[in-house]
Amino acid sequence: MNILPKKLINKYIITDAKRRMADWRELNGCSRAVDAAYNGYTGVKIYRFPTSDSARFYPDVTKDFDKMKFNLLKDIEKAKREPFGRLKIIKMFLNNFSTGEIWDTKFIAEFPGRDKFGRVQFARYNGKIVAGNFLSNNIYGFLCAAAGIPESVSKFIARVYSKGFMEPLISGKLPDKTLLSFNDPIADQLAISSGYSDFRKLKKK
Repeated sequence: MNILPKKLINKYIITDAKRRMADWRELNGCSRAVDAAYNGYTGVKIYRFPTSDSARFYPDVTKDFDKMKFNLLKDIEKAKREPFGRLKIIKMFLNNFSTGEIWDTKFIAEFPGRDKFGRVQFARYNGKIVAGNFLSNNIYGFLCAAAGIPESVSKFIARVYSKGFMEPLISGKLPDKTLLSFNDPIADQLAISSGYSDFRKLKKK
């Protein structure tokens, strides 16, 4: 159910980038509309990611993932130097970090997500076996740290988002009962902390 006029939603909330990602999801056999509780297929992958954390081989995504992190870091640092930079960063986060959008690594071909049966996929990152959710939350924490957002605040925002309370700003709709009953997993909160840790290590170099 929309809570904002359709014209307003189309102009300020449903951006061209969001339309392109919705089209991409549909072409890949994913749901066109997704939210934090979505646990279905996340699209075609260029690697064969195992759906078990005890497989013999895992594609190593370290190089590709770090490249993405550092490229987005440049965008955040550039935005911080611009007028109304903080507001621009908040808008970037709302547009790009939502489930299924362009910064959600689970829907990117180079990174693990979920297979056609909804099973969690795994990869190797920095010598560890990690699930797709780890990467998407790690990069969120990393960029929140770069933006100067306190870790406790970014974790709170993640919990609020997982409950659907930010849906009016993201989709112009009220959250449904399934989303309202969803809780951000502890593993996701720990992955956010790992992103902050990665940023602190980078700044010490």
